[in-house]
Amino acid sequence: MLLHSFDYPPCDGGISRLCAEIAAGFVRRGTGVRVVTQACEGGSRVPDGAAVTRVSPLRPKRELDAFREISRGRGSDLVLCGVWYPEGLLALLSGSKNYIVLAHGSELMPTSAWWRRALWKRLLRMVLTRARLVVGDSEYSRRLALSEAPECRAVSVPLAVDHVRFSPGDRDAARRAFGVAGKLVIGSVSRIHAYKGHEVALEALSRLPDGVRDGFVYLVAGKGPDVGLLQRKARTLGVDHLVRWLGYVAEDRLPELYRALDLFLLCTRETAHRQEVEGFGLVFLEAQASGTPVVGTRTGGIPDAVADGDGGWLIGQDDSHAMSGIFRRLADDPEEFRRAGKAARARVEREFTWNHYVIRLDAALKAEGLSVG
Repeated sequence: MLLHSFDYPPCDGGISRLCAEIAAGFVRRGTGVRVVTQACEGGSRVPDGAAVTRVSPLRPKRELDAFREISRGRGSDLVLCGVWYPEGLLALLSGSKNYIVLAHGSELMPTSAWWRRALWKRLLRMVLTRARLVVGDSEYSRRLALSEAPECRAVSVPLAVDHVRFSPGDRDAARRAFGVAGKLVIGSVSRIHAYKGHEVALEALSRLPDGVRDGFVYLVAGKGPDVGLLQRKARTLGVDHLVRWLGYVAEDRLPELYRALDLFLLCTRETAHRQEVEGFGLVFLEAQASGTPVVGTRTGGIPDAVADGDGGWLIGQDDSHAMSGIFRRLADDPEEFRRAGKAARARVEREFTWNHYVIRLDAALKAEGLSVG
């Protein structure tokens, strides 16, 4: 297998983690894996076993060098592409007869640049249609791929999580580490964009009675262009004293952060014309694996990551009333949420380890007659 993704460790991010786990999983199963990626800096651990070729990160040299590396393989070799563009397009142009495209959601939506939208749509349809298989990370992503390229072969293989790294631990010690001992702790981990819906939590907090509200603290992890907007919103709602803006949290501290929470939440909106959606939401699995229950919206692929009533809750887009009700339940009965956290962990162990993912992906490839060693 040749895995082509410019997102690969030590680069951080969800696609990078996914591609690393695919490489490691197939190596464990005895498949030879060669990775073509770019040189980069980051904090993620590079998996053992795969042969990695790194090209220049400068464009367009990056694409030209990657094209040459892919072309060195035989046309019948299996090429797994991290995204459709540019990786999938490069595989197509290299003459690969057996390339697979991973689909995540927003990258399949129309580009916001109107002047290139028509060309983008044609390229997307060509790459997906000629791929031997398109692998969506949720049922939503699979359907989105089919809506853009009705003739493509598309399957859904839901994402997974490192359930050893993200695991339950000493919650009290984690709270002390983040300075939130004695509080009801809610939190989010994501890039800070308006469409991620942090303001739903802020509005929900503002709806609580004073005596209840002040028992909460909201940990917001991540950086992004809309931090200032959200901070002003928090001040306007009178809840800014309840919010801790953590900024970027290093990968090695994320498990401890999830353990510190009574409840993880992310209320992402779906706005197709802006390429805004949660294709799956790996952070939901990371929290659940850590024994923390979760709340998400019924948008994009989140319902594949969150099971309403089994370690989590699903609410409507922008439904701060429902979120406030969940916060009130947390204040009234914290033990209910500890039980939900245990159910969330059990669900991950039952369905969402990386071993589950690789087995499902391998089965999907074999169903298409694609040999992976």
